[in-house]
Amino acid sequence: MAAAVVVTAGSVVGAPAAYASSGHGSGHGSEHHGGRTILAAELAGSLTTDPVLFGVAPGGADWVIGHSKATLRHGGRLDVRVDDLVLTSTGANPVTQVAASVVCNGMVVATTAVVPFSATGDAKIKANVTLPKRCIAPVVLLNPRGNAAVYIAVTGTEG
Repeated sequence: MAAAVVVTAGSVVGAPAAYASSGHGSGHGSEHHGGRTILAAELAGSLTTDPVLFGVAPGGADWVIGHSKATLRHGGRLDVRVDDLVLTSTGANPVTQVAASVVCNGMVVATTAVVPFSATGDAKIKANVTLPKRCIAPVVLLNPRGNAAVYIAVTGTEG
């Protein structure tokens, strides 16, 4: 019965694509580019009314985002594509650099180096981060100017 519930819940249309890994299994055919995918999710812009997540506060303004995605693999390979992450008030991005923080097991475990962040809100982060042996409930937060105490986007879905 429990297996049927898991299969049913995992097949719900529109459910976020996030996968935790136990670090076991061979993952045949998926070990290239840093191992099995443990997180593949869209990003949502932060709002000032969003909660503090894992000790990281939302940005001081509301952000909206276009189609953007973060992918994290078991071996630590992180790929983030950010499209059109801008302030809702101006439609522009005043921040020139962005970094990504990775959360595993309810705490930030790694933050990437900063990358250029265009005035139209576009950036690409390709990094290798060190993950714990088990990365349960992975999340990616985007940090303005590499400030890991603030997030302006997070993996999840817009409400």
